[in-house]
Order: sequence, then structure tokens, then C-alpha cells
Amino acid sequence: MRPSGHHRVLAALAAVLLLAVAGQPARGAAAAKGARAGKAGKAAAARAADTSQVLVRLGSETITSEDVRKRLEEIPETARQTFTTPAGRQQLLERIVEERVWLMTALREGVAERPQVQQQLAQQRREILIRTYLNEAMSANPAPTDSQARVYYDEHPGDYRVPASVSLRHIQTKTEVQARQALKLAQSGQDWAKLVQKFSADSVTRTQAGALGTVTRDGLVGVLGRQPALAESAFAIAAGKVGGPFKTDRGWHVVKVDEVHPESTRPFETVRPMILRQLGSQRGQEFYRKLLEEARRKLGVTPDSAAIKRFVTQKRDARETFKAAQELGPPTERIAAYRALVAEYPDSEVTPQAQFMIGFIYSEELKNYDEAEKAFRELLERYPRSELAGSAQWMVDHMRSQEAPPFEVSEADSSATTPRPQGNVKGSTEKP
Repeated sequence: MRPSGHHRVLAALAAVLLLAVAGQPARGAAAAKGARAGKAGKAAAARAADTSQVLVRLGSETITSEDVRKRLEEIPETARQTFTTPAGRQQLLERIVEERVWLMTALREGVAERPQVQQQLAQQRREILIRTYLNEAMSANPAPTDSQARVYYDEHPGDYRVPASVSLRHIQTKTEVQARQALKLAQSGQDWAKLVQKFSADSVTRTQAGALGTVTRDGLVGVLGRQPALAESAFAIAAGKVGGPFKTDRGWHVVKVDEVHPESTRPFETVRPMILRQLGSQRGQEFYRKLLEEARRKLGVTPDSAAIKRFVTQKRDARETFKAAQELGPPTERIAAYRALVAEYPDSEVTPQAQFMIGFIYSEELKNYDEAEKAFRELLERYPRSELAGSAQWMVDHMRSQEAPPFEVSEADSSATTPRPQGNVKGSTEKP
């Protein structure tokens, strides 16, 4: 019996299924191999993208690839390309390691705990915070526009006025006779450059056909300096003409005017950038003041004028006054400052030293031994138990001779020093 059409369809489907089942092992093996290769590739990519990969260990700390990447981003873009090559990345890593080594060492040695370092860190933090905030706040200040610059230009024409000027050349001679001879030849049409070479005594401009440059009515005439009379006379000469002779402190001059430039105003386009900068600066200052006033208002800033006045007008103490006297220049000024200290602080610990310095400056700098003796004797009378009493007595006895004093000097004055007794000096009195 021949199979019906229905059975033939079922048989064909069975054959297809059989082929599919028969082909599964081969395809499954290929798929498994591909899956293993895909996993390996993904693992390699994951390792490459792992930003926490440890590159260097420093005790308990590490340097990862992410650390290097972040540091690379901190480098200015113009210099960043240097560190994108393998050699560059290696160099950058070595720098980071070196930096980390010293940072860890400094922290271990307690550098961060030092008051001076903490003060510097606090100062830098303060400056960074203020600068960052102000930069952001000031960015809200709109830049001036071209139309505003034009308005300013129209309202201030005098700021951009160019004064009248003439371009000059000259022949400088020692005598009026020579000048008149040169003028006559120039007016007759002879070559100007040759006349300069022949007659001019100005060695600076002689090689440049006598060029003096551009001169305005204020009288500044090139290498001749300020010559207002000569400049004013030049304005009476037409372009291309010669005139003179004119007398100055340099001699006699025959002048040739190359060009005459009438007074003018600089075009807006040439001064526009300058005006924009000027307006921007003014607006920036005004905007800053408004920001500051607003911030002060919000914070409730209330100065105590009485306390401020007491603070700013407070007197320096004796030691500060002594230091200020040291920093003065001329001997007479230092003497006056030391005298003022002695009068204002008669019982301070530095007053005997100030009294000694009066005598010492008189003796060693001014060679006024009479005034020096008065100062030293005043020290002996008022401060007999001072450690400088012995040195003062020695100076009274020996300063007029060439004998060197038997005491050393220690830094105390910008131009002179304060002697200190050395050993047993006759007449010295030790402190109890």
C-alpha cells in the first residue's frame, strides 16, 4: 500500500529531526570551544580594565593603575603626551613611587604634626577655598559688550587724542656760520644726506641722514632731549622744507621737516580691546565690592571701632622699639631712636643696651668722643649693675686710644654691634 500524502509529510519531518539530532554533538563541541575562548577574552579584557590592579606595594599601602591614571589626568594637557607611551608611563610610575616614599617617610617622622607645617597647610587650604569660591562667584559678572565700549569711547574723546607731530631731520653744527652755509645749500636743492655727512657734528644721527624721529609740541626731540623752542619752531615749517638755523645747548641746527601729522583721534577699532579690558576691570572691582558687602551683611560683621582703635594705636614694647631702632640707617637716626627708648622705657631689660649703643655709635661711627663719654657715664650712673657697665667703663678709659676693647661683639644693630664683656673686665659688675 502506497503511503498517503499525510504520511509522507510526517516521514519528512522525522528525517529532519533525525538529522538535527545527529548534528548536535559537532555543533555543541564548536559552541563549547567558542564559549571557552569568549570567557578567556573577557577575562583578559577584565584584567586590562581593572583599575584596582596593584602595581607597587609600599608596606601596607599600594599604588594601583587607577592611581597612575588619575595622576596622568592631573598633568597639563600640553605635557600629558609625554607620559602616554610605555616609557612615559614607566617614568610616571617611578615618580609616583618616589613621591609616595618621601610622603610616607615624612608622615612617619611627624612632619605633618609640626606647628609650622600645620600653619602652612592651613594657609594653603584657606587660599584655595577663597580663590575657588571667588572665581565661581566672579564668573557671574557679565563681560562688557562692544556697544558699551563704544559708548565709553564717545564719552571720553580726550583719552584717545593723538597730538600733532612732525617728523624731523637735522644738521647740527658748532657755529652759526656753518649752520647758515648748510641751510643755503639745502635750500638750493643739494642732497640732504650728503650735507649731513659734510656738516653735522652729531655722530649719532649723522649715519641716519640726521633723523630725529617724531616730535610733538612737548619738545622731546630725539637724541637732543627736551628742546621746546626747537620743537615749536619746527611746527612752523612746511613738509619737505628746511628751516633754521636754531640755537640749542647742543649747538646750531638746520632742520628739515619730512612730514606733518595734524592732531587726530585714534580710531575706535584700535582702542576697543583696551577699553574692554578697562571696563572689565572696573566692573570686576565694583562686582567684587558688592559681593563683599553682601557677604558681610549675611554674616553680620560688626566691627568694634573702639577696640580696633586701641589695637592699631597701641605702643610697641621696649624690645620691639629696640629692634626698630636697629633697622634704621643713619647713625643720628639710630641714636635718636635709642634715646627715645631710654626715655619711654627707663626700666626695661633692653634699656641699658640702648644707652650703651648711644655711646658706641658716637664713639665708633661718629668719632664724637665727648658725646660718647656722656652716654657711657649715664649708663654707669643709671645702670651700675648692668652687664654692660664694665664695657662702658672700658670705653670711657680707652676709646680715644687705638687699643682694642677686651670684649666681643654680638649682633644688635644694623650698622654697629653691641659689645659684650669678655672675661673679667676691670670695672665690670656681674648681675646678682
